[in-house]
Amino acid sequence: MTDDILSQGDDRGPSQWRRRLTVIAALIAVVVGGAVYLSIPRHHGAPAAVRQTPGTALPSPVIPSAPPAVPAGPNGITGHTLAWDRSLRLPAAGSRPIWFSPASGRSEPIAGLPADPSGYQFTRVAGGWAVRSSAAAPARCGSCAGAQAPVWFLADGGRSATQLGTANLVAPAATAGAAWLTSYRPGANMITAAGAAREAGDTGAPERSRPVRLPPGYAIVRGTDRGLLLAPVSQPPGTAAYLLWDPSAPQASQVFHGVLATSAAEIAWTSRCAPRPGGTTPPNPPGARCGIQLLDLATGRHTVVPLPAGSSAVSGAFSPDGGYLALQVSFGSTGDGGELAMQLEVAPVTTGRLAVVPGTWVSSDALIGFGWPARGDSLVAEFSFTTKMELASWRPGTNYPSVKVIRPGPGQAFYILG
Repeated sequence: MTDDILSQGDDRGPSQWRRRLTVIAALIAVVVGGAVYLSIPRHHGAPAAVRQTPGTALPSPVIPSAPPAVPAGPNGITGHTLAWDRSLRLPAAGSRPIWFSPASGRSEPIAGLPADPSGYQFTRVAGGWAVRSSAAAPARCGSCAGAQAPVWFLADGGRSATQLGTANLVAPAATAGAAWLTSYRPGANMITAAGAAREAGDTGAPERSRPVRLPPGYAIVRGTDRGLLLAPVSQPPGTAAYLLWDPSAPQASQVFHGVLATSAAEIAWTSRCAPRPGGTTPPNPPGARCGIQLLDLATGRHTVVPLPAGSSAVSGAFSPDGGYLALQVSFGSTGDGGELAMQLEVAPVTTGRLAVVPGTWVSSDALIGFGWPARGDSLVAEFSFTTKMELASWRPGTNYPSVKVIRPGPGQAFYILG
């Protein structure tokens, strides 16, 4: 079940329990904001969104009001590129997690995490990562809670991880350096049982906050400035109703459908038109601008991000400071082998005006993952082309990306992007 919230390290052959939880994982990982992970090489048990067939770059599309993309060749991103930021490092999961520097190609072990043959899972939290061991005893039923596993906090760029406690599920907290740890009785059916959640910080002490009893059948997606964002553990992605829930109140304060991304202060979701306050959707008013909806939870400010004609947003991620929203925008079936064509686009949350990330107009099967893996505003994505795999980094306001060719090597490391 913990796989639902965390990007995972080394994969093993899934048991019946893990197969059931993989469905739950797809629901929760879409909004955790950091649960996009990259595999080198491919593994059994990877999420369905991680394509296995090499993709093909496409000619740059003509999109009104969007800056032109740098053309991408069939075997990778071409055109002008910039040098990598030497301070940017990516965590890589595996039996011995490391920091990897795309600028130098060097790696450094992360202290505080014992060697674990089952690997580690990473979840992006404010100020760093919640890291959980993948080891857990399988339960007899597919939706039953297995053994709890240790959870650590790893600060952005930190040399060592600090243990937070143990849990069945992990989710980001609104507080920097903290995570929500949810526990179930061994063998409890998580679809019907009520988990006990506790916020834990990075002080090295055991969990200190009072436990919160969750509504039966719901799991925490993340903590926000206005309560806990919950999702049902039994509904597939795209159909779930996300609840913004205050533990002290008897009912949810707001319901969201089609959630793409969340942060402690913001929620992004898809809808046909801008909703009224309170979550109800009116008929399309004259001149309505429809697209991606952004809600600032602290101020109540609502922003609409209009999408190019004929496109749809598949997934998204807020930058660590909440200033930008990155979107995977898909177009008609014009990609390689009939796949959707896609590109990455980024919008400031204050204006909602999208800008194309240069060089990312490719068939959708080429994109492995994307995210914001550091405190700064550096969006990083990984692509798999016919003859190579590439990491690309881009900062809003710059004209070109930084690109690095990566090659599958020994071991089973996963670059964690967000």
